[in-house]
Amino acid sequence: MRRRIAAAAFAAATLLAALPLAAGVASAATPAAVSADDIFYPEGQQPTGDQPAADQPADPAPASDAPISSRTDREAALMRGDRQAADLLGWMPSLYQGKWYMPAKESIRRCIMDRESNFNYRAVGAGTYFGAYQMNRGLAIGATYTMQREVAKELGDEGVAIVKALRSTNPNTWNRYWQDRAFWTIWQNGKGKHHWRGGGLNCF
Repeated sequence: MRRRIAAAAFAAATLLAALPLAAGVASAATPAAVSADDIFYPEGQQPTGDQPAADQPADPAPASDAPISSRTDREAALMRGDRQAADLLGWMPSLYQGKWYMPAKESIRRCIMDRESNFNYRAVGAGTYFGAYQMNRGLAIGATYTMQREVAKELGDEGVAIVKALRSTNPNTWNRYWQDRAFWTIWQNGKGKHHWRGGGLNCF
C-alpha cells in the first residue's frame, strides 16, 4: 500500500512540474493545472468524449466491470476514478452520496450547475472560477481539508494522497466525483449555500 501511494505521489509531482499552466489562468501564483485524466483516472479509464448532453439524464449507477456491493465500495471506486467520474460534461445525479449529500436538494444543485457552467466540469470563468460549480481556489482548497479528514476514514492513506493531489490543481481538473463532493461539503446542509447566492438565475 505504501509503495502504491508513494508511486502515485511521485507521478503527480512529476506531472505538476512538467505540464504548462491552464489556458486563461496562467500566473505566478497559480499552480500548474494537471489534467484530471493524468492523476485521478486509472489507466484505460480516461474520458473518451462520449459524455451525455446536458439535458439527458444519465444512469446514476456506477459503471464498472466488477459488481459493486455497497455504497462504500461504490464511493471508493468513484474516488479512484470510476468511468462515470471521468464524464465531465452534462447532468447526472450526484456521484457523491456520503455524509453531506442531500438528495432533496438535487434540483437546487442542478440549477446552480446550469447557471454557473452549463453542466461543464471543465469550465473556467474569468480565470479565477473553476469547474461545474465555479469555485475559486480558496473555497475549493478549504473543502479539501474537510474532505481529507473524512476520506482518511473511508479509504485510508490512499484517499489522503488523492485529496492532497487535488489541492495542487485547479478544481476544473478534478473528476466529477470530487467536484460533486466538494460542492456538498461546502453546502454543509445549507450552511454554505451563500457561496452560490444571487446571479442571473436565483436557484433557492
